[in-house]
Amino acid sequence: MAAHRTTHAEWALLSKPPEDSGDYRILACSRGPSWAAQFEVLVLGTLFGTPSQWTTAGAAAENLPWISFGVARDPADGTRRLSVSVGEWLPHERASWDSVGRRPVAVRYFAVGYEHVAAARGGLLDLWEAVRPLELPPPATSPGAEGVLPLRLPEDPLPRLARLIDDGVGFEWAAHTAAALLAGPVGLVAHTSPFAQQRIGTMDAVLGLLPYGYRASMTCATWAPEPRAAEPWLCYTHPGRTDGRRLVHEGAVPTPLTGTAGRHLERVRRLRERDGTLGALRALASFTRPEDRPGGAEGGPRWNR
Repeated sequence: MAAHRTTHAEWALLSKPPEDSGDYRILACSRGPSWAAQFEVLVLGTLFGTPSQWTTAGAAAENLPWISFGVARDPADGTRRLSVSVGEWLPHERASWDSVGRRPVAVRYFAVGYEHVAAARGGLLDLWEAVRPLELPPPATSPGAEGVLPLRLPEDPLPRLARLIDDGVGFEWAAHTAAALLAGPVGLVAHTSPFAQQRIGTMDAVLGLLPYGYRASMTCATWAPEPRAAEPWLCYTHPGRTDGRRLVHEGAVPTPLTGTAGRHLERVRRLRERDGTLGALRALASFTRPEDRPGGAEGGPRWNR
């Protein structure tokens, strides 16, 4: 059995009560009603579009659930948090409609201390698999400040990520796309990935080829039909977007556009030539000091300076 380490997650539920005509809001959260406004800001910041009421309106991964990965500071103590938001329709047996006959979405939000995830070298797939089975307490009985949920992260997730890069995504595509993130936000255009979990794995492979500390500032989404200028930094989106976000098609290796991107790409290649994919991932994962989000031709990872 694979070894795991246990930490905890703050949580919130954003939705509407049955037959409600108001806006989406926090119905329950781990710190009790007095923290609802703070959680609402955090959760809304991880949403990038409005789902169609018709579940067959798009490709499989463009329908709910939508999963996004965010970053935030804890309002209480300023510590860095990594978050996972899961937007989904309620199961039919629990489904309800609002006052104008629309089926509301429920967004489950989880936030974990960055240092706990970094200690495990956890990635997007590890966070998703950790929160996916978690059941939130019903709103009527939501706990107060001690209402965190246990969260299990794998002890060594990097061998799986190495296999995903070598046998699935492809090293050259993942490394070039990772380098592109050092110049600005990237929109991925899907060709073959029909399910959200596959998209999470693809984005995880890309982030794995950056120094780990960038996970403290990178935001990602399995589907963002209406991304903002720099949010999320990496996401799947429409192929026709022309708002300045660089589009990268799955399987089509992008060309580095800045000196920072080119230098990073060459160093990652040298690491892999010397130590293999897993060795390169381990070297990159050792840089856990949080990095600010990149952008532009200068600067870049500390290891490149």
